[in-house]
Amino acid sequence: MTIKLQPLALKIAERLRDFATRQGNVPFAKGDLRKSHVTEPHGKNDAVLSANTPYARAVHDGRPATTIKPKRKKALAWKGGAHPVKSVKQPARKGNPWLARAVADLEREGLEFLAPEVGEQVADELTAALRKRGLDVRRR
Repeated sequence: MTIKLQPLALKIAERLRDFATRQGNVPFAKGDLRKSHVTEPHGKNDAVLSANTPYARAVHDGRPATTIKPKRKKALAWKGGAHPVKSVKQPARKGNPWLARAVADLEREGLEFLAPEVGEQVADELTAALRKRGLDVRRR
């Protein structure tokens, strides 16, 4: 029996995306971050889940305090601002690791959802292989 790994990797990545984008897990302001999650094939046998917004990593991992200064002008100004300013200080932001929580949820659920496609024995072997890589995957 030959099993193509990439379709399985994509199925796992899609399941991970389901966990990551659940209401209450992914940070939600306007919904852009939730909508930005995509799964794609990577190489011959792998798949990737990513959030395609420029700020996704800063939201997930947090970021240090930042001072914003003008690049070309002497001051910063924006619509609604009371007056131009020389700099703006933004405080550090704590991370909100929604993807890490999604991985933990998938570990708790296990790979039972793959069994109809690959069979119980292969699902057990996949679980064992992931455990060897350090994931705490459970089977029901």
